[in-house]
Amino acid sequence: MDDPEGVEVAAFRRADALLLLPFVWQLGLAPWANGILWRPLGLPFPMVWQMAGIMFATFVLALRYWLDRKP
Repeated sequence: MDDPEGVEVAAFRRADALLLLPFVWQLGLAPWANGILWRPLGLPFPMVWQMAGIMFATFVLALRYWLDRKP
């Protein structure tokens, strides 16, 4: 199938693999995080893990954006 004229098809680049890291954080390491009994600041560890995952995902997205903007 031919691509329409004027439409650029983006190829998967190595920097795109960074976007998989937040999924590994949230889904791949969740069983490990659920087994931790430590309660930092009185919060269950899985809740703290999820909040840290949000910060991690934000950092990964910012890094990916920076790599994309780099000439």
